[in-house]
Amino acid sequence: MSTLAQKKKNSSKKAPNKAVAVDSTNLLNKNIIKPGIQQVEDLVEGSLQAKDLTASQDGQKRFYDTYKILLHEGEELMLEHSSSAFRVMLGFKHPNKQKQTEFSYDANPFSGNSSNKFHFTAPSTGVYTLLATSMDAGQTGKYSLKKTVYAPNVMEAQVDAALAQNFKALLTSKKEGFKSILGEKMKKDKKDKALDKAAGQERYNAKAELVTGKAGLVLVENSGQTANYKSVVFESEQENDAQGYFDNLKKQLQILTRNWLEQPGNDKLFSASTDQDIVSLTLSSIEDKKKKKTTWQVIFTLN
Repeated sequence: MSTLAQKKKNSSKKAPNKAVAVDSTNLLNKNIIKPGIQQVEDLVEGSLQAKDLTASQDGQKRFYDTYKILLHEGEELMLEHSSSAFRVMLGFKHPNKQKQTEFSYDANPFSGNSSNKFHFTAPSTGVYTLLATSMDAGQTGKYSLKKTVYAPNVMEAQVDAALAQNFKALLTSKKEGFKSILGEKMKKDKKDKALDKAAGQERYNAKAELVTGKAGLVLVENSGQTANYKSVVFESEQENDAQGYFDNLKKQLQILTRNWLEQPGNDKLFSASTDQDIVSLTLSSIEDKKKKKTTWQVIFTLN
C-alpha cells in the first residue's frame, strides 16, 4: 500500500508530495472513543498493489491491506469502502479467533464505481482486524475507506423515538403477514376493482403507522400468501419541501436499517434489504392536468 505524505522543510517553499510506503496497520485506528466523545472518524486513501499481501482461494489470488480497529463493548462501527478500479470487499476478523471472519462486499456488477457499507456492534472490547480487498481476483488500484465509530446507543438516539418504535412494530407485524394490523377492506371504484382483481390483490386499511398521523394500507396478494405495507408519509406542492422531508427520513431509515444491505439508489430513492425484508422510500410526483398542479409525495413501503 502507498499513501501521500508531505515532509516538512525549513525553507519557505512548499514541499512536493511524495509517495512513500507505510504500514497500514493503524491508519484506521488513530481516533478512538474516549469519555465525553460520542463519535470519531478516520479516512484512508489506499491502493491495492501487486506487492501487497495475498490470499488465494480456488487457485485465485487477491491482494489485500490490513487495518487494526480498537472497539469497546457496545460501540458501533460503520465502514464505507469504495473504489473506481474494482469491486470492493472487506473481511472483518474478531479478536476471538474461534469466531469466523465476516465478509461484506459489493454484489453488483462493476460499472466503473463500487461502494459498500459494513455495520458492526462490538460484543466485547478488543482489537479487530480489517482486510481491505477486491471481490474479483487479481485486482489492483486505488480505494477509500471511511471508519466511523459511535459510542453505545448514540446512533439510535439520532432517530425520532416514535418513528423507531413504529418501524420496529411494523417489522414484527410483517413476520405474520401484517395480520395484527389488518383493518377494514378499502372501498374502491370499478377501475381499481378491475385492476386489483387482475393483479390478484386486495387492499386493507392498516391499524398501524410509520409516521404518526399518516395512515397506511396493507396490500394482500396471491390469496394471502404475501402482504406489503405502504404509506404516503408526506405530500406537498413544493418539491423542495418534499425533498427535504425525504432526505431527513432517509437518514433515519439508514440508521434503523444500518445492518441491512443498502441497495443502489439516488436522491429520490432509498432501499435496503435483508433475506426476508425490503424497505423502500421514494419521492415521486403526481400531475393533475385539470387543476394544472403537481403534488410531490414521499412514499414508504415494507415488503
